[in-house]
Amino acid sequence: MKLLKTKTGYSVRYKTEFGMRTTRLSSTSEKDARKEVKDAKIAELEAAANAGALTMDVIAKMMAGRVMTCQDALDEWNEWRESEGKSANTINGQTDFIHLFCKAQHGMDKPVNTITHKLISKWVNNPKSKVGVSTRNAWLSAVSAFLSFCSTRQYIPKNPASIVSVNMSKLSHEQKEKKRVVPFTEEEYKKLYNNATDCFKNDAVGEFWVVASTLSYWLGLRLGDIINLEWDSLGKTHITVWTEKKDARVKLPINHKLTGGKAISKALAMISYDGGKYVFSKEYRDKINDPKKRHYFSQQFRELMNRLDIEGKSFHCFRHAFATRHKNMPLEDVAKMLGHKSAKTTKGYTH
Repeated sequence: MKLLKTKTGYSVRYKTEFGMRTTRLSSTSEKDARKEVKDAKIAELEAAANAGALTMDVIAKMMAGRVMTCQDALDEWNEWRESEGKSANTINGQTDFIHLFCKAQHGMDKPVNTITHKLISKWVNNPKSKVGVSTRNAWLSAVSAFLSFCSTRQYIPKNPASIVSVNMSKLSHEQKEKKRVVPFTEEEYKKLYNNATDCFKNDAVGEFWVVASTLSYWLGLRLGDIINLEWDSLGKTHITVWTEKKDARVKLPINHKLTGGKAISKALAMISYDGGKYVFSKEYRDKINDPKKRHYFSQQFRELMNRLDIEGKSFHCFRHAFATRHKNMPLEDVAKMLGHKSAKTTKGYTH
């Protein structure tokens, strides 16, 4: 066990049955830090780990007096997820859910080991909430992932969310229904292509949506992948993209009739090459890569749909249009083009 001085205070590094762990302490003086380590019984945890006797019963007894707040545990979880390459959007989305839960039922400054399955169930199954089953499952998934991390780090003896589920009997028929996604039709895409530029005072805004919509409609790319597109990704016959999920590479033909023929080249010709690395400007990348600013695009696209009198469509509907257009191909091949890990996911995109 080793006490470490950091820029903001102190941390302690110690051995567990899962390997070496570093835990941030709340103390800013060495004396208080050593007392905190003693109160947390970290030396006993390390000794038990060295002896191979760190069972869940041992952990429960040794952690009984330990104080690890939800905020401290959440900070460590996010630090770990960043080191593992999780996307900022995923991290921030689940972090928001943890904050919502703690605001409603617990408190970020309270010990994480006082979270119970009853508190989680009360929040997830709140009858006054109007959200549907998909959102409630997303809430539960985020809380469970967070508490699973806490259990692995030995801040809690077990994950209380593991025995919680969404109570379907308390939901209305509307809440049980999964939100239906309807693909863009070719007529709707053409309407956007021909009129988007006139929908905004700044022509550049409309031109951006023409290019982005063309790339998504014909190639099935996510908006984030489009905005982060590099000129080197564009070949004479194919476009190659490492997707927003970071672990999926897609390679798509750009001259095939099912991928727009010359539509891709024509749309990209609307963008002036400035000698840089990226197709789109830094202004767009800064927004799409900041989870707190991504909503800018959904709001603007929603406004575009309103002005074009196109109802019930989000930008994501372009990916559904792409999958539907290719539904006569083997599902596994379509999954690869969309960057899906499972063809089961792709099946839900075909209509």
